[in-house]
Amino acid sequence: MKTNLIRQAINYVLSFLLFSFSFQSLFAEEKVTLHLKWFHQFQFAGYYAAYEKGFYKDVGLDVEIIESTVGIKGIHEKVVKTTGQYGVGSNEILLHRHMGKPVVVLGVIFQHSPSVLFFKKSSNVQSIHDLVGKRVMLTPWMEEIVAYLKKEGINTSDLQILEHRFNPRDLIEGRVDAFSGYATTQAYDFKKAGFQFIAYSPRLAGIDFYGDNFFTSEDELKKHPNRVKVFREATLRGWQYAMSHQEEIADLIYNKYSKKNPKERLLFEAEQMTPLIQPVLVEMGYMNPGRWKHINDIYHELGMLPKNMNLKGFLYDPNPPTNYEWLYYSFFIILSAVGIIWLIQWKRLNKQYSENLKNQVKQRTEELRQSNESLQILNQSLVNTLKELTEAQDRLLASEKLAVLGQLAAGMAHELNTPLGAIVSSNLSLLDFLKNKLHSVISTIIHFNEEDSKRYHLVLAESLENQTYIEGKLERNLKKELHLRFSHLEKMDLYGSHLQMIIETGLFRKPNQIEYILESERSLEILQVVSSINSAYRCNQIISVASEKATHVIRALKNYLVSEKETTSDESIIDLESEIETILSLYHYNLSKVTVVKNYGIDTKCIGNRDKLNQVWINLINNGLHAMSYTGTLEIKIQSIQKWIKVSVIDSGVGVPDGIKEKIFEPFFTTKPNGEGMGLGLDICRKMIIQMGGKIELEPVSQGACFSVWLPKAKF
Repeated sequence: MKTNLIRQAINYVLSFLLFSFSFQSLFAEEKVTLHLKWFHQFQFAGYYAAYEKGFYKDVGLDVEIIESTVGIKGIHEKVVKTTGQYGVGSNEILLHRHMGKPVVVLGVIFQHSPSVLFFKKSSNVQSIHDLVGKRVMLTPWMEEIVAYLKKEGINTSDLQILEHRFNPRDLIEGRVDAFSGYATTQAYDFKKAGFQFIAYSPRLAGIDFYGDNFFTSEDELKKHPNRVKVFREATLRGWQYAMSHQEEIADLIYNKYSKKNPKERLLFEAEQMTPLIQPVLVEMGYMNPGRWKHINDIYHELGMLPKNMNLKGFLYDPNPPTNYEWLYYSFFIILSAVGIIWLIQWKRLNKQYSENLKNQVKQRTEELRQSNESLQILNQSLVNTLKELTEAQDRLLASEKLAVLGQLAAGMAHELNTPLGAIVSSNLSLLDFLKNKLHSVISTIIHFNEEDSKRYHLVLAESLENQTYIEGKLERNLKKELHLRFSHLEKMDLYGSHLQMIIETGLFRKPNQIEYILESERSLEILQVVSSINSAYRCNQIISVASEKATHVIRALKNYLVSEKETTSDESIIDLESEIETILSLYHYNLSKVTVVKNYGIDTKCIGNRDKLNQVWINLINNGLHAMSYTGTLEIKIQSIQKWIKVSVIDSGVGVPDGIKEKIFEPFFTTKPNGEGMGLGLDICRKMIIQMGGKIELEPVSQGACFSVWLPKAKF
């Protein structure tokens, strides 16, 4: 009896101690620090919401949020120095990972970067290419802007790079020609000031970087995996709340964190962030390893990272795969035990097996008879299914058209945006000339005397006859040569207006007439009038060329998407040259570094189905470009051989290895990474060509790969 009482007392004491320990652990809060990359603003709304709404406290965290006054500088060092540190970064985190800092990305907030390049809407910068030689302010670590410029053929060495002061007045008051910033914040400052601007995004060139992310260190993840997990979950919960209650969080930021930005600016920032975060379409915090690989490739092109950097351990996985190793070991032990038992019982079972074998043979015979009847029913079902699949093929081709347009969307957007942007800018310049300068030009010309009129007509004729735009280093060298040659003339000062006007009007090509023009007291007015007329004439030429380019792209899209009834059967007469030219027009942007060699014969018409053949050409051309990494030579040859039309697509890429030549026409076989295939595959291409009475084959060539398609020649 006494022993039982003692045991009960001990159990009560242990239970009380265990409850006390659990109670203290439950309500203890762990101290962590979150380093922001800029001043308090709506850009970090999710973190404020998670703190103020108690989401961090609910998971046992006491989070200190620290703003930065120097941007991203130094944050990565603080995060990896000690545990309990978290930071907000951008794509530069990939560079710091390569430099040896063991940082781990926990989640992405901005699915698209807000980084843009701002221009004055009416200025001497007509397009992105007019930046050469101009004054530009670039934000540190905004490498997507640098990559965008490089893709357009502009290096930073071609620009006058100025230190970024983050003051929008620098662009408004003309102290700089271009200004990098965020579409979520600087756009508000420009609109508030009534400043007309144009914003160019790197996405126009297919450079789609992530925006803000939050990260920690490998040491923090290793020592406190649960703390990292709950911090991430509470943070994403805060972001969901912030984007659903924007006005409430804007009031919170203004009243508690910073009055630097008015509430109107915070709400504008929230509105601009919504399409970049996409909180409804994309799970908050989602990040795609393929997008990080795309960012790695862009950094590699800039010479900042090696190609195919190992991302293992860099991207946090909130749901790591379960380790089933113990299950395999247990299964092996059980299997071994069963084997031993089986060997022991083998003699007894062998006799029983022999007795049962006769009965099983009889039973299996009956089953096979029933199975044969089932197979006959199944065979008829397969015939019906094949008919349905044949009917679905047309729907598949329609979806493939949309897939191709999706792949080429960035390129076609660039092909249309560039000429349309040039048309808009040139039209604004013409409008400015007609409204503000034309009256002054006419008034000036009327008051010229006879000799000045002669000088004016001489300069105007030369300027309009030879439209040459000189800029950058060539312009500076030309100024120095003219200054040295005409150093005896006071008006030919190196930094004077006369010398600049002589360059702009093209008078430098008539050096023997320069002194004659400068003898006039109204020489500067003559040059300025001609320069204004020349600018208007050049805007007219830009509009004409850009309109033709946009028309060409739209015509190619129409030809590809719209099929005539007489070209959609397998017995239609198809003009191969016209169809292939349409496909090449769609791929124009992807062919910027590719030399296309066209060898078209006289007879280029065949018998076939237009839509199916176009998918074949797209598949072969896309495979060739991928094999060349979009750099090299692509040859398209059309030959008339007896009763056949032979179309060959030859690339200068890596070729097809001998080990897979027998497999390339097999279903589902591909050498491309996931998500980069066309969806048709060479197997379906081969089947469609055979259906039209032709054949497709891989022919040997000295370099790259050559795919040839044989089609029946059209008869007239």
